This record gives sequence, C-alpha cells and structure tokens, in this order.
Amino acid sequence: MPIVVTGASGFIGKAVAVELRRQGKTVVSVGRTDPLIPEVEHLHWDIREPAGPEITGHFRFLEAVVHCAADVDDWGDPANLHAVNVTGTRNVLDAFPDVRIVHMSSASIYDPRVPHHMLHEEAGPVEEKRYPTAYELTKAQAEVVIQRVRPQAVVLRPHAVYGPGDTTLIPRVQANIKNGVLRIPGGGKQLITLTHIDNLVGATVAAIGRPDVFGPINVGDPRPYVFREALNTFFAREGHPPVVFDAVAGDLAMIRAWASERRAKMTGKRPKLTRYAIRHLIHERTYNLARQEQLLGFEAVQHLAPRRVIPPPAQNGV
Repeated sequence: MPIVVTGASGFIGKAVAVELRRQGKTVVSVGRTDPLIPEVEHLHWDIREPAGPEITGHFRFLEAVVHCAADVDDWGDPANLHAVNVTGTRNVLDAFPDVRIVHMSSASIYDPRVPHHMLHEEAGPVEEKRYPTAYELTKAQAEVVIQRVRPQAVVLRPHAVYGPGDTTLIPRVQANIKNGVLRIPGGGKQLITLTHIDNLVGATVAAIGRPDVFGPINVGDPRPYVFREALNTFFAREGHPPVVFDAVAGDLAMIRAWASERRAKMTGKRPKLTRYAIRHLIHERTYNLARQEQLLGFEAVQHLAPRRVIPPPAQNGV
C-alpha cells in the first residue's frame, strides 16, 4: 500500500520519502512543490485549503501518512504559520480519516523560556502565553489538534535537525561566524540534544511499522553534545577550519537580537540571529529519549562522536 508524505520538497520530508522509496515502498508526495524524486508520484495540494476530490478520491488504501509539511520559519508571518501548521494539520487529518498518521512536530513545543534538562514528553505543550513566537505557538497548537482529533497518531519531536540537505541549523550558524570566531552565549558550552537526519528518518520508518504506538516521542542522537564540540566535529568532517568560540552574556545577546529584529522589521530582511535562536543557546536543551528506543525499537547513532585515532601496531623491538 502507498505511503503519503506531505512536504516532501523540504529537508525532512524529502529525506523520509527517499528512504521509503529506497526500501521499495510506494511513495506519493503531496504538497505545493514537486520534490522531483525518481519513482515518486506527486499530487499538488495546498494544505492551507481543505483537500479536494483529486486528493481524497485518489487513494483506496494507504499504509500511512507522514505529515512533514510545515512553515518552520521562526521569523515567519504569523497568519501563514497558523494556516500551514495548525489549519493545514487539521486538513491533513480530515483528508485521511482512517489512516496511520506520523506527525513531524518539534521540541520547540516545550517551554522555551526555561532550561530543558532531559525532558520527558509530558513536559509539553505548555500554556500558549509561554510561547514568544508564532512558530513555537503553532507547532504546539498543531499537537493539540492531533490529540483532540487523532489521538492514535504518533508525534515525533526532534530537536535541531542537521545533516546532508540541512538548510537551517548549520547554515545559520555559519552565517554568524566572523573571521573564524563565533560569539554566542556561554561560548557554546551548554549541553544540547541534536538530531541527525538519518536518525529522524529511521525513527519515522520505525513509527510507520509500529501502528500500536501512539503519542509524542522525543527523537535525537542518543547522548547530548557540548554544542561547540559538536559543531567543530561537524566542521572538521566537512573540511572546514575549526571555529573559535567567544562567550557573550546571555542578556546582552538577547538585547542585540532584539535590536537586530527591530532593524529587520524596518528593512524587510530576516535577522541573522533571532531571540528564538538565542534562547536555544542560552539554556540547556536536552531530552529523554527512552520512548524512541523502547516504543519504536529504534537505536539511534551518535553521529558527531569524536572518532578515535587508533595508533599503528608497534614494530618489533620498539
């Protein structure tokens, strides 16, 4: 039976669709943009609007729907964020009423104003007034819709997804490196859970195959990283020079981000570093991943673990 992937033209959705097709699954892309994946059929649908008969009448049976379509811009238009993330999610649920749903959420649904220390899934969502940005709020509201309309769906909550095809995390970090120096709160010494795209795809495939599992599941690399160590490991493997980290006070960083946002509103250009991003650098961001392994049966890989250098065997007489 086919598997529908919404948002397959995006970073996460495309990786999911490609892997499912590699495994021999019949994959159908649904969204506004054709991802141009070989042997993947594409159906045009703007999920901000209810599905028409060209969508609802196209399928007789489906194995699952992986809902990756989302507006993930923390500097995006609030009306569009709500239309895509909240209304769009409800439209997807209505279009596929009796099908296994795997919903791609985010660890941003946890309280963004406080540190996250190995948080379990029940720590979020929180009260709506706790979310400073429309992105965080609408991702939380989408989960509320799912819980109310399709509680048997599985909801994946990755944090800071990186890897081949990443257009957000690493590019934004690189945009703020000046002369080989990255100035961030705490100098990058905070602990953080990162999610390699391969781990997220693996968890998604596992969720499709476990229809008895439902509810939210944190997804990430098995152990937290020290942020600056993880970044320099990543840069080294990509052939980039190491970055020197310079610590800046969290309050000062927030003020500068606020000023940058004010200028951006006047110029119409996106700020390089928003307060949303700064909050993720000021506080610890780590999550309990027990459900990832225990319920999905998926063993994630520590992709940015420093590689051990094995010395050559000693020669005779040495």
